[in-house]
Amino acid sequence: METLAQIERGTVKFIDAELAPKIPTNIPNGQIKKIAALAGAAYAVRTGLQRAVSSPTFAAMGAVDGEGNVDIAGLAEALSAQIPESGFKVTVPILGELTFYREDIERLQSYIMEG
Repeated sequence: METLAQIERGTVKFIDAELAPKIPTNIPNGQIKKIAALAGAAYAVRTGLQRAVSSPTFAAMGAVDGEGNVDIAGLAEALSAQIPESGFKVTVPILGELTFYREDIERLQSYIMEG
């Protein structure tokens, strides 16, 4: 089980190392868009985590313990099983469409476990 602080740190490291370098800056206002996207991502991580941990669904799955710690390994395994080979597409404001693959979930889990 990982703490919320550990999940937040690991997720922000993942965004910084894996997503930020892929954001184009050679477009009009590219650097400003990159900064705005990264700031928004950090905010979304914090608020999204707080909502997820208090979710009855997470509790029913046994993914959160009584102290608010999260079973990242179990969630990563369940999530990876649902991602098709072609990836999972997400539309992100400012950035556009991003595709995540099973390997991305494994890398994210590694960043979180490192804390």
